[in-house]
Amino acid sequence: MVLPPDHADRVIAQHRSRVEKVSMMGTLVLISSAGWWLLPAMDGSVELLPRMGPVIAIFISSLMLMDLIDYGPIERSRIAIICGLSWPMVMAMAIDSLGQGDRAIATAILVLVAANLFLYWRNSLSSSLSTKRLRAFSGLAGSAIGIAIVISLDLELLIAGVFAFCSVGIVIPDILAKDDEHQERKLFSIKLDSAEAKMLELRSTNSGLEQASSLIQQAREVGWKDPPRGMVLIEEAEREAERIIEMAVDIDDIRKESLNSVTRAESIAPIVEGPRKAFDMGDKEASHGSLREAETLYRLAKSRAEVIEEHWQQAVDAIASAESAISTKSISNSDAVLGILTAAKEAMDSENPAEALHIANAIPSHIDSLEASKEDAEVAIADARLALNSAEGELRLANTERLEEAEKAFSEGDSALAKGLADSLAREVRETTDAMQSVQRALRQKNQIISEFPSGDAKQIWEERLLQVETEASTGEWKNASNSLDSLTKDLAEYQSEVEDANELLQFVQSEWKELRRRLDSSSISATDEFRIATEAAVNDASKALDAGEIQDCLTFLGKADELLEGLRRRVV
Repeated sequence: MVLPPDHADRVIAQHRSRVEKVSMMGTLVLISSAGWWLLPAMDGSVELLPRMGPVIAIFISSLMLMDLIDYGPIERSRIAIICGLSWPMVMAMAIDSLGQGDRAIATAILVLVAANLFLYWRNSLSSSLSTKRLRAFSGLAGSAIGIAIVISLDLELLIAGVFAFCSVGIVIPDILAKDDEHQERKLFSIKLDSAEAKMLELRSTNSGLEQASSLIQQAREVGWKDPPRGMVLIEEAEREAERIIEMAVDIDDIRKESLNSVTRAESIAPIVEGPRKAFDMGDKEASHGSLREAETLYRLAKSRAEVIEEHWQQAVDAIASAESAISTKSISNSDAVLGILTAAKEAMDSENPAEALHIANAIPSHIDSLEASKEDAEVAIADARLALNSAEGELRLANTERLEEAEKAFSEGDSALAKGLADSLAREVRETTDAMQSVQRALRQKNQIISEFPSGDAKQIWEERLLQVETEASTGEWKNASNSLDSLTKDLAEYQSEVEDANELLQFVQSEWKELRRRLDSSSISATDEFRIATEAAVNDASKALDAGEIQDCLTFLGKADELLEGLRRRVV
């Protein structure tokens, strides 16, 4: 059976409805009993005031029934507080009911009620220090009410004193209760006061202790709830303060060294601004107390100044030398060299003389490379022209235009393109010439190649491949013809190897069959025997397949013949 999705909620609602009905009935019963108890006092037959106490207790009990329905943490706390207020009053009523007979029974019942209220109050408010404090104050209020009731009953002074001592003595341990971290919190308080006093003294003579002061403030906020964490923060603040004080001693020396480096750099290159800006920012951070950032900026200013001091003049000289080389030498593709020179000048503008020096030093070698490239291009064009002159027929006509393109690129100053075109042309002409000579030499030996072809249907396939080589050669596709010829000769060599292996196997089977036939004759197994006829046919078929060039068919027939031979051998034995 499939239950509806809200089945659980509906069941809970039904149970709650029944509990609420029972609670409502209980409330009505309690209110009715309170009215019944108060009824005799309405007509003046008994005094009203003595009966008000039980009536109030009954009304409070009726209200507590509603808390028993939703028995959550808040409801449990509220019931526990009421129990803490009520048990001294019930105990006072039990003391007032001391006597014999019915009074003794009433006293016992009241004592049991007070004991249950007391136990619930103690157990419900005992989980933490805050609940113990709440238990103490509720118990203290209840004790005060109970003592007031006992005193109003005109009981013996000894009984009232014992009651007061017991009720108050029970709550005093809760009032004086301390949690597990009380001792740690006390040590934290002492440590915090000492750290704050020390921090005030240090801040009066040093700057830059804002971080340490912030840690102290954070420790004050966190430490009362988490003393170990507060102690850790105080220790971090003390270490930070010690580090700042030590840094303050060194920061002046670092500043002096940085200032000297910046001054020397400005004397070499007055136009640079980076080292001075970093130095001024360091002074600004130091004035704000950020010594760590100030030290970083001072060191940055010093490192930049040292780079200027070491490489600036060398970079200026290298750039001037490169400009002179570009202007005095007539080189092709000078735009690339000028681009490198521009990059060097941009590096100088960004106050990076080391990079500018590296770029400028590369310009002479680049110029030499361009000049060498020009010489290589001349050699490549001459080689391509020589290769093209040695070519014949259509090969020369088809590649003349490419040689002209290479010469045009060289005349326009693009040596790299000219060299690439010339090398490609020379390589292709030579490869095509070699392929043509190889194919022509093979075709002159065409009859020898055909003689190696198998007979039968397989021969046609080989002839078609040879015809493809001739067709490609006739159309001038010498490279393709050479590739087809190489594939043909390679496959033909593999075929001849397979033929030799198959022929060797066939000869072996034939010799075995010849020997076995003599034994069959001597064993009275005639030539008309079915298996003997089949064996003879298999050997003959293998021989015919080999002659026709069908190697796989030949091997198949040989395998069949071998099986038949084995069967005949068993019959002879």
